[in-house]
Amino acid sequence: MKKFISLILALALVMTVLTGCGGGNKSTGEKKGDKDTLVIANDSDAISLDPMGTNDNASSKVLVQIYEGLFELNDKAEEVPLLAESYDKVSDTEYVFHLRKGVKFHNGDEMKASDVVFSLKRACEAPNVKHLFNTIDEDSIKADDDYTVRFNLKFPYPGIIASLMHPGGAILCQKEVEAAGDSYGTSTDKVCGTGPFKLDEWSKANAIKLSRFEDYYGEKAKMAKVEYKIIPEPTNRLVELQTGGADIIYELQPLDVEKVEKDENLVMLRSADYGTTYLGFNTQKAPFDNPKVRQAVAYAIDMDDLIPKVWLGLGKTASNSMPPSLKYSIGGETKARARDVEKAKALLAEAGYPNGFDTTISTNERKQRVDMATIIKEQLKEVGINVTINVMEWSAFNDVLKNAKQDMFEIAWNSDTPDPDAFLFPCFHSSAKGEGGNYCWLEDPEMDKLLDDARQELDETKRGEIYRKAQEYILDNQIWIPEYWSELTVATSKNVEGFEMNCFGYYKLNKVEVKTK
Repeated sequence: MKKFISLILALALVMTVLTGCGGGNKSTGEKKGDKDTLVIANDSDAISLDPMGTNDNASSKVLVQIYEGLFELNDKAEEVPLLAESYDKVSDTEYVFHLRKGVKFHNGDEMKASDVVFSLKRACEAPNVKHLFNTIDEDSIKADDDYTVRFNLKFPYPGIIASLMHPGGAILCQKEVEAAGDSYGTSTDKVCGTGPFKLDEWSKANAIKLSRFEDYYGEKAKMAKVEYKIIPEPTNRLVELQTGGADIIYELQPLDVEKVEKDENLVMLRSADYGTTYLGFNTQKAPFDNPKVRQAVAYAIDMDDLIPKVWLGLGKTASNSMPPSLKYSIGGETKARARDVEKAKALLAEAGYPNGFDTTISTNERKQRVDMATIIKEQLKEVGINVTINVMEWSAFNDVLKNAKQDMFEIAWNSDTPDPDAFLFPCFHSSAKGEGGNYCWLEDPEMDKLLDDARQELDETKRGEIYRKAQEYILDNQIWIPEYWSELTVATSKNVEGFEMNCFGYYKLNKVEVKTK
């Protein structure tokens, strides 16, 4: 079986190399098209341009250009004020925020405290992001005057400022949102933020075009325009970069990294992130409501063989739900389950499935996830589990996950903020089922209590101990199978200056410029 899988991967490797050679191995170093436009080749379209209407990375890449929150992370990973000039922590649960004056929305209206109150209340209720803001007492959010906002937390929560940095905490223009109603964020004329760029055009599944906001309160964007070209095929994205049709590309194929590194006209950027790729289970559907079945699947997979074959040296095999880059992670102490086919068969028999069962793995079109699903399918066949792979485009895949239509699934989760709560709570707390990020649809009182307690614990040592217990519980019950700790990859033309990576995978572009000859 291993020989068969190796043959498949070898053939795929040859085909990929041949395809890459067809476009040439060296870029021209010349930019095509509008010299004032920064062109990004992105793998997926945005799902929504309402910051509270989604929580996916493809949308966030665009949202952070258009909208801003009260705070942001600087290039040193420090929390710094943005639309808020400062804040006062009156007590462990009461906060007062002092807003910048003279900040304009893209429609020309000045941002006022009423817009902040409206936005925070909306975030507290939005299914996709409410898990980040449900520590706030919604009724307590009030404006003292046009430039002062205060609220109380339901309990002390050390991660609240980090939560306010998330795209879901963006400040919206109340007038525009109320005028658009449920259609806000669905089209060009229904988007309005305070960010350095404003939306000009959204041709779905094709391109998103932005232009510099000339009345921006801070330093104006270097480039007059930004265009996101939606190009799902990674080889085509690289060709766009090589031929000058794009200035930046995200999410490189492992095989393409070396090509970029050897090209004198291109720059390869790599960074660890806050994410884990995992094989998930719908825990509300038989047979995956049984922990022994989930453990059996884990024992049937040879992760140490799988990950190097698929990712070719990028990132590394995951052994824990939370990546080592996040505070309180025990990822450096754990090891992935070693493959044990007989143990897997014994667990299936104990669970009442001595002859295995038929099931599905759902995934989006990203090549590595399809490759992993393909190899896992063959490995699971050895223990009697017959898998059908369902490959979907990104928005359809999201719909499946949010509506509990999946059996098993391949996906990644990146922490929304530097606080570990933003990783574990949305993935495993029952209040975040579906749209919130708990795609396993887990309802476990013990898990809920651990995560609730960790949220409220102000003592750093005690908080770390609770998060340790939570991670151990996830592994013991095999709620999902951690596969891969990812590495972010970005390639740019050598003429691109000012681009900065971050651990979240969505990058602000206002400081970026393209130097032309």
